[in-house]
Amino acid sequence: MSHRCLAVIIGLILSFVHQEIYAAVGTEEITFLSQSSGRNIVAEIYYPGTCKIDNKQVKHGIWLRENYLKAKCDIDDTKKYPLILFSHGFQGDRFGNSWFAEGLVSQGYIVAMVDHASNTSYESSDLFVYTSMWQRPIDISELLTYMLQDSKWNKVVDEEKIAVSGFSLGGTTALWLSGIKSDKDKFHHVMDAKYSRWDDWPEYAKSQARLVDWSKAENSYKDERVKAVVSIAPDLGEAFSINGLTKADVPVLIVIGDKDVVTPKKHNADFYAQHIPKAKLFVIKDAEHFTFMNKCSAIGFKVTPHLCDTDVKKDNAHDLVINKTHDFLLQVLK
Repeated sequence: MSHRCLAVIIGLILSFVHQEIYAAVGTEEITFLSQSSGRNIVAEIYYPGTCKIDNKQVKHGIWLRENYLKAKCDIDDTKKYPLILFSHGFQGDRFGNSWFAEGLVSQGYIVAMVDHASNTSYESSDLFVYTSMWQRPIDISELLTYMLQDSKWNKVVDEEKIAVSGFSLGGTTALWLSGIKSDKDKFHHVMDAKYSRWDDWPEYAKSQARLVDWSKAENSYKDERVKAVVSIAPDLGEAFSINGLTKADVPVLIVIGDKDVVTPKKHNADFYAQHIPKAKLFVIKDAEHFTFMNKCSAIGFKVTPHLCDTDVKKDNAHDLVINKTHDFLLQVLK
């Protein structure tokens, strides 16, 4: 055999040996009935799968997914895992921030991402958002109750290590579950400015909007089972009072990009971090608002370019968030 042939064979062998095999991110879709609102709630549970895959990146609609296996893949049910519940942003869904779930699953977490019915990318009601914004933290609490009562998930969730996270409006949702309280007048003003559609709503919708009980914004939506919060680019800072923010009593990590103009740092992340007692602020240089969403597929660049403009910044920002979140939760979930 010639030296050249031998070199080719050795090269092929080494190529095969060094082919990367990844632990799969298993997923399971669940649906349950919200006891408080009568809505059907869909969620995606991401978990460390026992399967192995050799494809690191998968196209999924407008997004790219990492280490993703949309198939039945077992979880090792001989041990328990910390759980992170995740709330998406305005008109988002359970897939748009899957990078967060995929990254934390690789660190040994289970991550459950909810679709807030009537405020998703595929089904949204301006009237519901305006009249029922506080339903968002309730959705998260009901998802947690579902998982802890489910025969499969209650075996693998460590009930002493439960955190909530979210992006944008979901970041605010996560903070609500820490115990912060809004000011009803401030909340009403912000909702009128950002989410009302008085010029477009038909009369029946206007009638419902006029009947909103804004005192519900001042209720506590704290969930005692939640031990920590990671809030990414939170919104609605101007709807909360300083006194209301002092009600939070769990460790909070707030993440923001210094180039975010959608949820500006000064009025949101800075304000929350300054007045929530156990809050830490983590600022990522050059990150914009949609930097905290998934990287885009070719389809995404065509149909949702505004979500894809910062793709070159996403890998770095995502790695920083995943590592910071993991370090933070290691310290506070004990």
